Amino acid sequence: MLRKVLEDIGLNAHEAEVYLAALKLGTQDIAVLSKETKLSRSVVSLALINLLDRGFVSKFAREKEFFTPEQPAVVASILENRKLKLEANISNFMKHLPNFEDYMNPSFTKPEIAFYKDTEGMMAAYEDTLTSEGEILALASVDDTESIMPEYMAKYYKRRKTAKIPIRAIFPDSKMARARQKKDKEELRESRLLPRSVLDIKIEVNIYDDKVAYFSLPEKLAVIVKSKLIAGSMREVFQLSWNIAASYAAADLIKQKSKLVRAKR
Repeated sequence: MLRKVLEDIGLNAHEAEVYLAALKLGTQDIAVLSKETKLSRSVVSLALINLLDRGFVSKFAREKEFFTPEQPAVVASILENRKLKLEANISNFMKHLPNFEDYMNPSFTKPEIAFYKDTEGMMAAYEDTLTSEGEILALASVDDTESIMPEYMAKYYKRRKTAKIPIRAIFPDSKMARARQKKDKEELRESRLLPRSVLDIKIEVNIYDDKVAYFSLPEKLAVIVKSKLIAGSMREVFQLSWNIAASYAAADLIKQKSKLVRAKR
């Protein structure tokens, strides 16, 4: 019971055992306390160092070190004084809370995660992207997404344009993707294509503000993660893909011009 009381005020099990042994035996060295508690000398030595720091024991040395337990009443006074000091320190910390919050790096605020299921949930997740205060960056497979909610998506494109939210998108190359790309201007979008050998994505990823939305329309599942750190990192990934897509577009243009030249011959 007494060990539990000591643990409740902050001692670990070994420290409690050593303090009780010292109370029982009086001033003793490490060897005697080790034998009494059946703990190794190294464990007893570490416990005594911590007890010294807390004021539970005192130490004096002759040919070797001896440890004397403080009386329980003295320990109680130490704990009371520590409590008063802690309360004062907590009060001081609370007073400076605004300064700590100003000092805190905003990139490390706690992320928020929201899950959406079924068709209604998917629509709710898309609606959140329309709150974007800037451009949306998207990685999406047109073939795997637009065939799921065609009526809603058509209206979504118009509403995004009305809200004047531009989008840059990267699509895996396909007939559907090229058809969608032809509508870039009317849908306030700039898009680039990548061969499926380079980008074989089956989902849609939207990066906007400090959020990243992941859509798996075939599974009717969406996840939105709100985190400046994650959103910033995903922007870097998107920009890398965007630059790679530009090189493929340039190569494709050269290839088409070559075909035209050969056709004229």
